[in-house]
Amino acid sequence: MVAPKEVADRLRKHFSEVSSTQFLDHLRLYCPELIDRRAVEDSARTREGTPMGQLVLFQPRPSPLPLNAYLAYGLTGLTNEQRQFMFHISDLVAMLCKEQGIDLYEPRKKTDPVHHPNVQDAEVCRTDRERVLRSDLLIHLCHYPSTGAGEELDIAYNALVPIILVSHSETRVSRMVTGIPRFKLEITYTEPEELRLQLRDRLIEVRPLLEERKMAFSTYEANLVGDKIRGLREDLGLTREEVAQSVPHLTVDTLRHIEESVDRISNPSLMQLRQIATVLKTTVADLVEPDLSERLLSALEEWVAGRPAAARFTGVSVKDRNRIIRRILLRVIDSLEQE
Repeated sequence: MVAPKEVADRLRKHFSEVSSTQFLDHLRLYCPELIDRRAVEDSARTREGTPMGQLVLFQPRPSPLPLNAYLAYGLTGLTNEQRQFMFHISDLVAMLCKEQGIDLYEPRKKTDPVHHPNVQDAEVCRTDRERVLRSDLLIHLCHYPSTGAGEELDIAYNALVPIILVSHSETRVSRMVTGIPRFKLEITYTEPEELRLQLRDRLIEVRPLLEERKMAFSTYEANLVGDKIRGLREDLGLTREEVAQSVPHLTVDTLRHIEESVDRISNPSLMQLRQIATVLKTTVADLVEPDLSERLLSALEEWVAGRPAAARFTGVSVKDRNRIIRRILLRVIDSLEQE
């Protein structure tokens, strides 16, 4: 029979040689029930009164902020063997995301060209674009070339969505992808187990940053730009068709999407906003600044009273300030003449 002291010495030696990462891996492999959330919660509820010196494996922690991720990779034009390989990798990514409380959207389950051939092209574009814009993270598997995944990368880039690039060591990734000037992490692996360990560590590492971004971008869940465009258009007595005809390459459906969607989802480009602002006889600043009207009224009151108004336009150049005031005055004059 082994003496208690010898057992304690062996345990102490074992845990001194095992890293925290290896310890958690062993728990997941041999004692998965200990990882279950309910077991952790039960442990937290009964921890009060735990004797001093007793080993406590889990400590209570606040629930993490729910996050969403989008998985981008080639689906069109792959052989059956290539598709099965990508499905295996995507299942691994989904499992790791679930462990970190990240809800992963996989296009293959909604718009796969093989399994969902009846989904219309426009619907695929709309669905996948909106899913990318709603995501807090985009994970791109760079194993096979794909124009669709390239579009998703561009959407994420323009929406300031962080990106994780995953590639096999034998795959050469386009510099157009690795050169994206955005916050991104790159993972290169040889074996699936290596990918599992690297991606898990990256997700743990990046989670606090994703939560900060989600909180900061929460204001874009309101429809400020679309409401402003619709209001100005209706004030001028213009239909969506008339505005769309006046802006090159702007469709009625696109304008409707901008007017009816929250800013985070519509995410119109600067060129679109400039063209729309011209048709509506206003400025881009007037479309995107929620309290610009109040600021302008205050500035005009100070201007009429002979007091300096520059302080009200912090961050706006004198030239832009004067242009904005001029446009507002012209709109006031047009309104008075119509009356």
